[in-house]
Amino acid sequence: MLPTCVLLLCSFGPGDRGGPATSEPDRAADASSPAPGQGGGGEEAQGTDEGELAKRVDRLARENQELSRKIDALTDEVFRIDLGGVVPPVGESLHGLGPAASKVYGKDQGVSIGGYGELVYQSVSGSSNEFDLRRAILYVGYKFSDRWVLNSEIEFEHTEETSIEFLTLDYLASEAINARAGLVLVPMGFLNELHEPTTFLSSNRPQTERRILPTTWRENGVGLFGDVGPVSYRAYVINGFDATGFDASGLRGGRQKGSEALAEDLAFVARVDWTDTPGVLVGGSVYQGDAGQEQAGLGDTQTTIWEVHGETRWRGLWLRGLYSMASVDDVARLNAAAGFTGSDSVGEELEGGYVELAYDLMQLFDGEGPASVRPFVRYETVDTQADVPSGFSANSANDFDLVTFGVAIEPIDNVIVKLDYEDWDDGDDRFNASVGYVF
Repeated sequence: MLPTCVLLLCSFGPGDRGGPATSEPDRAADASSPAPGQGGGGEEAQGTDEGELAKRVDRLARENQELSRKIDALTDEVFRIDLGGVVPPVGESLHGLGPAASKVYGKDQGVSIGGYGELVYQSVSGSSNEFDLRRAILYVGYKFSDRWVLNSEIEFEHTEETSIEFLTLDYLASEAINARAGLVLVPMGFLNELHEPTTFLSSNRPQTERRILPTTWRENGVGLFGDVGPVSYRAYVINGFDATGFDASGLRGGRQKGSEALAEDLAFVARVDWTDTPGVLVGGSVYQGDAGQEQAGLGDTQTTIWEVHGETRWRGLWLRGLYSMASVDDVARLNAAAGFTGSDSVGEELEGGYVELAYDLMQLFDGEGPASVRPFVRYETVDTQADVPSGFSANSANDFDLVTFGVAIEPIDNVIVKLDYEDWDDGDDRFNASVGYVF
């Protein structure tokens, strides 16, 4: 509307804002015309004015028609902008990242945007119910060239917490060897790297991958990654845990998350996966590093974690399994420094694992329908105090079995609805319902 008004104003002379403009010929004509009351030529002058006005109106009509043509052309140009180049479709997982997080690698150059989110309703027996916008994620990447790629995950959690989930700069040298630096996702387990809601079946992540492999676990570091034949690998040097965050429930509190992380003690983590057969993945990972960070009252607190995992997806079948163990040294000194007594001890040994089975019922039907409907069941066992120092005891609540069963429905690709029930052998059972998306 503003350009139209400007054009109309420019189409008139300065006098047009208050009345008809007078050109130089018009002024001459006016000077030769008889003044009012002098008689003669009044009707002729009126006819001349009407003719000039008609010409002016015709000129404005032509100019407005040209303006409309230009606006229509500009509108067409705007709609021809391909937003798909900025928000490309979700594809396959690459370089240890989730499908939506991997989109930037498929671009020729420039910005890539993606994301995911989860809305979860949870009803806990013997407790209050909760409805939570658990997280909304934005992936922002930039591909500088075929070699250099910046990638990041920005997390908005519970509508009020904001953090960087990962931020890395990759140098892509070849298929076999590439470099990565920044806030990296620690490459252990299934979900620490691939935690988009369509990559797992339950509303909540498995307890093994929360307490022993503390998903989502990210630390500052540098390293290498690539594919050598049927084997993919990732290996990083990162800042170690901060042992003052360990407790009886597991290692989760020891994460430093890249925020002014103590780095007196560094750690090494490596992972390998065999993926030669389509639909089959078998692999493992190991982490080792001191967690004392040279803090008063603590020893080295060396922490070692290892895990093995396997998965097969064949036709409608989904079968996944994982087992993990961790050990922590100098726990007696750590307990003393933290003031832990009795059954509050940090575990010297922790162990856990699960097996998960699902089947896509849509494989039984032909024709249109949801993308997938997967009933599933998962059995899990966890003990975060499998061993404690002499003079301390284990809390039975930290040694439990858990069965989760439910259904995961994808009405369309990249949208998932989950309904499941958690049956805890020593704790409050839970019913969960969630909606997730990726883009």
